[in-house]
Amino acid sequence: MKSIYTILFLFLSFIFSALSQEKMKFPKIDLAQDSTAEKQECGHNHFNLGSHSSGISFGNSKYHNGIRFNYRDCDVKHVNGLNFTLWQGYEQTLKDFTINGISLGTIPVGGTMNGITFGFAGAIAMRNMTGINFGGLALVSPGGNITGINISGLGIVSPGGSITGINFGGLALVSPGGNITGLNFGGLAVVSAGGSITGVNVSLLALVSPDGNITGLNFGGLAVVSPGGDIKGINIAGLALVSPGGSITGINFGGLAVVSPGGDIKGINISGLAIVSPTGNITGVNATLGVLNSPNGITGVNLAGYKIEAKKITGLNIAPVWIETESITGLTVTGYCKVKGTQTGVSIALVNNAEFLNGLQIGLLNIARQNSGLNILPFVNLHLGL
Repeated sequence: MKSIYTILFLFLSFIFSALSQEKMKFPKIDLAQDSTAEKQECGHNHFNLGSHSSGISFGNSKYHNGIRFNYRDCDVKHVNGLNFTLWQGYEQTLKDFTINGISLGTIPVGGTMNGITFGFAGAIAMRNMTGINFGGLALVSPGGNITGINISGLGIVSPGGSITGINFGGLALVSPGGNITGLNFGGLAVVSAGGSITGVNVSLLALVSPDGNITGLNFGGLAVVSPGGDIKGINIAGLALVSPGGSITGINFGGLAVVSPGGDIKGINISGLAIVSPTGNITGVNATLGVLNSPNGITGVNLAGYKIEAKKITGLNIAPVWIETESITGLTVTGYCKVKGTQTGVSIALVNNAEFLNGLQIGLLNIARQNSGLNILPFVNLHLGL
């Protein structure tokens, strides 16, 4: 018991001594780069209970194995064990600092942090952070990867690398230069500006991958957006799924719209208002309360509350109001079926209007313009072979 009191006394003495040397001016707690770091001169005064660089250390020891307590780390190189630092270290002096074990403090800072990292306000790894990582406000790795079980009250940010594992950011997960992979939850957003998002990806507002793909089980409360890549898997967005430069493939649900301006839409596609592929094809089971539209082709089971429109339509096509195309093949049920080219199969509509008919029209008014003489008939019109 006496030894515990001795250690506690030495530790408190060291803390008060350090504070007095800093003239009680507490450094600002933030996760930005320390502007004074490059000019910082580091002393390595410390007191050890143990042998050489092992045991219990109080102070700015450069190398240590065991338990280490320090006020503010500066130019530290290697610690194996438990490293407790009261205040945020000088980042630019700690790029080569490797911690293996437990990093604990207000804002622990290291170069490479392996093991358990717990920062009451946050944690910063200048190179890589690997293991079980918790930051009260943020986990940041400016030049490397964050890997493992990663939890932060506000954000997890890896500007120069990837975020991999079980990742929870109260507000956001952001990887400007790499990938986000695993079980990923961002309260507001999951953003991979320079890479892909892969796994189980959940955000209450948006999943965004400007230059890569979004793959897996993808849920965005408002939107799932991949401007430069594809969206693949089970994709759900409260408002819209949007892939301006790629394709959307899988089970796709957009509360308002599923839109792929630069590619195809494939799979089971469901939208409240519209499913639109301006330059590609729509293939699979496609259902919307509004418009199903593709300048190229729509193939599969196609259901639209208002209108189906494409250059070529194939399959089972149902739209209560209107279907318009240059070529249609299969079974069609609609209010008005307008075919500028060839209708092949069976069309049931109030009004059927086709330039060329290779099949059967059933409706109040049926027009097959290539028929000589009886090209407009009530109830039924039939022409087999062109």
